[in-house]
Amino acid sequence: MYPFLTDCAQNYLHYLIAFDKGYEIIKIRSIARDIFCLILQLESKLKSLESLLLRTSLGEYLLNNTESEINISAYDERNKILYLNVESNLCETLFLKKDSIVLISDLRFLVQNVIDFYSQELPLSLPTNAPNLTPNIESLKDLEAPPHAEQLNALHGIFSSPFCYIWGPAGSGKTKVVLLHALAFYLKAGLKVAILAPTNNALEQCLKTLLINLESIGLSTDGILRLGAPTQSFKESFPQNCEHIIQEQNIPSNFHKKSLSKAQILAMTLDTFLHRSDLQALDFKHFFVDEAAFTPLIKILPLCAFNKPITLLGDHKQLQPINALSSKDSKEQQWNLSKFWSFSALFLESFFKTQEAFNTKDPKQIPQITHFFTLSQTYRYGDNLAKLLDSYIYQNNLQGRGTHTRLYCLDIVEFAGLKKLESKMERTNPLEASLCCKLAESFIDKSLDFAILTPFVNQRQLILKTMPSLYHKECVLTIHSAQGQEFDYVIFSPVMLHYHLNDSTNQSALFALNVAFSRAKKGIIIICDKRYWLSLNGQFLSDLIALCKPYDLSKDYEF
Repeated sequence: MYPFLTDCAQNYLHYLIAFDKGYEIIKIRSIARDIFCLILQLESKLKSLESLLLRTSLGEYLLNNTESEINISAYDERNKILYLNVESNLCETLFLKKDSIVLISDLRFLVQNVIDFYSQELPLSLPTNAPNLTPNIESLKDLEAPPHAEQLNALHGIFSSPFCYIWGPAGSGKTKVVLLHALAFYLKAGLKVAILAPTNNALEQCLKTLLINLESIGLSTDGILRLGAPTQSFKESFPQNCEHIIQEQNIPSNFHKKSLSKAQILAMTLDTFLHRSDLQALDFKHFFVDEAAFTPLIKILPLCAFNKPITLLGDHKQLQPINALSSKDSKEQQWNLSKFWSFSALFLESFFKTQEAFNTKDPKQIPQITHFFTLSQTYRYGDNLAKLLDSYIYQNNLQGRGTHTRLYCLDIVEFAGLKKLESKMERTNPLEASLCCKLAESFIDKSLDFAILTPFVNQRQLILKTMPSLYHKECVLTIHSAQGQEFDYVIFSPVMLHYHLNDSTNQSALFALNVAFSRAKKGIIIICDKRYWLSLNGQFLSDLIALCKPYDLSKDYEF
């Protein structure tokens, strides 16, 4: 087993190095300081806080290392400001030479963390022990807002299975109900558990929901600790739950160790868990992994070194793990082992059963999972959208919230005379871009939370070129970039039918569209040539547009 896993990790690292992938110099607009902090104003948003390195005239500093002389205090994602904890004298020295400071994002560090963990050669096996906690799940029926039957069944599954998967679309209560009550039982029992997620966005989105709702049912959240670097908004909202607050207060390290041992729920990214031996030494009674379908299998396998129950939560009808290996290079025998990084955490049970023939499997297919629990009711979608999603994607009798999702279409044909930028780039639609910007201006004036999503990189660039002020708002995204984020409103620019990006006869494209529209909490506005899309038969987008009401730019809408 270990030669294979180590070889897969090393092969991927060699691939990243050979093709110079995963390495990026982050442009710094300015550097300021206070007594114990360097403040970096960045040009663009960071994709990961786990892979940052600060190159200075005095040497290089890995910023995800809590024992380093320099580490991340917080990250203001909205304003693109990175706060770094630095010892006073070092801070002054570096500030005097600030022009020589370079910030680097290098995903190869994260791959090296995987290699380092596997080098320990700890025995790995699928968990065999169910949780040693037997809570009274049926008592939840007496709550004012009790879990429904599927959610109760999922909770029974969690506490009776060594390994299980809870599947549900956005708004089905995976986090807000099922995980919430599972954690509540552990909090009441005084037992330690871990929450893990593939990205900081996913981790904080999950944690915000849990912290708010645990308090609403009368439970203290003092025993919950978010490990690693928080975003500024999370730090301001939940300072008592941030590990970095303790570190910044210059409290002795032995106190910090006590805080880790006393905390009942530790929340972290998998990358944080993999590079911190102090976390691996803790006696967790249960591992919960959120966004499991987006989590690489190779990063979750280390949890199998501890023979503790593992519960996965996610939606495999959305995006798979990101693999830098191109489709062209994946056909080269030299990089065959790197394909293993495309498999999600859902293949955990399958891996232990058939690892000899694992590379013959298709990472796009859902594997057999013995303990599999489905949530098919969602408060996120109205019945109109839920019915369409069920027909094309979920096929599990998905039920909406009883009302209708507010769906609108802005038909570009009605604005043929609108001023627009001409574009020679392929896969762009200048009129769609102009109308996206016109709608964005209106939403900004009303201080609304929104994002403009498109499947096409070139269309994103054209929208930003049409309205440059949107660069700094970081609200124009490709679908893949939007994974793990949520917005009140989604403005969608489909441009054209493309097999790999928005053609629903291609499963990957269909699941990407599911990601795009599940980002919206209140409303969806599709800007397109309505007649063109309605002329296409059997397309998810066409049937969705058919459900949309016309959007009138001159009206104010209450979503």
